[in-house]
Parts: sequence; C-alpha cells; structure tokens
Amino acid sequence: MIYYKYIIQYGEAHHLFLFRHEYDNFETETHYDSRCGLPYVFLPGTEKRLYFKKELKMEKVKGLFKTLLIEQDPRSPHRYFDDIKDFNDRILLDVGAAEGILSLMAIEQVSHVYLFECEEEWVAALKKTFEPWQEKVTIVPKYVGDHDDDMTLQLDSFFKSNPHQKLFIKMDIEGMERKALNGAKRLFSEPGNINFAVCTYHLRDDYQVISSFLKRYKCTFINQTGYWSHHIKSILLRGHN
Repeated sequence: MIYYKYIIQYGEAHHLFLFRHEYDNFETETHYDSRCGLPYVFLPGTEKRLYFKKELKMEKVKGLFKTLLIEQDPRSPHRYFDDIKDFNDRILLDVGAAEGILSLMAIEQVSHVYLFECEEEWVAALKKTFEPWQEKVTIVPKYVGDHDDDMTLQLDSFFKSNPHQKLFIKMDIEGMERKALNGAKRLFSEPGNINFAVCTYHLRDDYQVISSFLKRYKCTFINQTGYWSHHIKSILLRGHN
C-alpha cells in the first residue's frame, strides 16, 4: 500500500499527506501587529494579512500556517475547491471559519462571505483579517446546527431574511456537520443553488450519515479520501445540489 511505503520512508503522521515532506523546509515570516496585539502572516504571493489568535506564540503560528497550506494544497484530500474560479459571484458560507484562510483566499471572487465562528479569540482575528473587505463580510458568532437558540442557528432560519442565491457552503465543525445539514434542508431542496465541501472525518459514521443526506437531496458529489488519524477514510464530500 502506497501510504505504508511512504511511512517507512518519511515517518508516521496523524494527518498524513503523501507530499507533506515537500513542506519540511517551508519557512514563513511571522509578524506582530502592535496596534491590536495579534500575530499575522501574509498569504503567499499576496499582501493579504491572515491574523491568528492573540494567545498563539510565533512558532505555533508558523506550524499552524504550514498545516493550513498543506491542507489546501491541490493534492490534498482536505482541499475545499478545484479552482479559485469556483467561487466567482458566489456567497461563501464559511461554517467553522477559525482563522478564515479559505475565505481570505476567495475574497476577491465571492459576492459575500458569512463567517460562522463562535470562539471570541478567532472572531477578534477575523475582524482584523477582513477589515479591508468589511462591506462584503459578515461575521456570525454562533454555532450552526439543527435548532435555533441564543447561541445556535439553523442555516434555513438565517437565510429566510438574507440573500441565498449561488451559495458555496464549507463545513468543518468537529462532527457537527450532520446537525448543520439537518438545519439546511430547505436550502438543499432548491436545485442548482449550492456548491458544497463538507468534512467527513470527525465521527466514525460521518461518511454514511452525510452522504445519505446528500443523496436524499439528489446532490452530485465526489468522495475525497486519504490517510487520516491512522486510517484510510473519507475526508471531504464535495459537489453540488
């Protein structure tokens, strides 16, 4: 098996990518913004600043940023898209935004971005990262799930009063993807409106549960698989309704 041969040559890793050794000597310059007290890096080849949580030390920022770039490498099963043009004129729902690297990569292409992120430290970083694009970015400090309360919302409820044509839904929310999808049944029942990238590696039966939901709404999708947490498994389902 190709993964095990790779491990013999390059060693084990929790998140194993067959090309990860190419990043072994990757170095990025980290910066500190004294005005807000946050560390940041520049997105490669751009002047876009990606801010990180205040608590993170510079070495931790370097390691996390390298991991993010590896995950969005075109060869990675964790990559959310094929081509940046996939986002042209779409509304991006970044569900589980964290640092917001996907939204920053696509910010020029999208018509609007909704960043769903609850952690206050990440919200502070997101506000700085997307400061230059305030007119097309909305930060929503709530969880996305299958009910509505003070801390949680359903996408169906949220988009009753917000435009929702040509959506791109990215979900990476630590095993809550299935609940978030159950709260978006109305959106998925509108044919041809949604492109999506939904993570399937957090819970043991994620692939079965999430793929069944997508099939119920007649979605077309591909299963991006790879070696993850010491198993070969489904990482991401990507497609459209």
